[in-house]
Amino acid sequence: MIALLLRVLVLTSVYLLALTSLHPGDVLVGLVLSGALVAVAGRVRPHEPPPRAELGRRLAGVPALVGGTLVDLAVGTWRTAACLVGRGPSAAGLVEVPIPRGGPASAAAWGVRVGFVPDTVVVEVDEERGRMLLHVLDARDPDAVVAGQLDSYRRRQRRVLP
Repeated sequence: MIALLLRVLVLTSVYLLALTSLHPGDVLVGLVLSGALVAVAGRVRPHEPPPRAELGRRLAGVPALVGGTLVDLAVGTWRTAACLVGRGPSAAGLVEVPIPRGGPASAAAWGVRVGFVPDTVVVEVDEERGRMLLHVLDARDPDAVVAGQLDSYRRRQRRVLP
């Protein structure tokens, strides 16, 4: 039951982050949509075995995940604005990032989190090769982009969605 509530809360948080709104009506719609999605998903596919990480430890990582995502969002917005006014790098390109082993749910969460940031767009996820193709505004140093993405995953997401 706690796992289902956690899923509803996480999905609602993602919905509200996408809307950038905390209006009570948006919160209510997010809770209803998330509840319906969790209920339907439980009927479509049997529940996976419980995660190995303790629930309390995972919940303790949620503030870092949400806060870190907001920091990434602010930095990405700043870089995009700088690029739009001609003060930032204009070396956009594609960068291939390896997906850490954590399962499809973790990769999907990572893709959604990366997609929130305005200077990064997920183009493709190749589960067979374990790679995610990103379009970034500054692709001058692909190794730095990969290192930054993996560091963000390790520090912000791995604890909550390993």
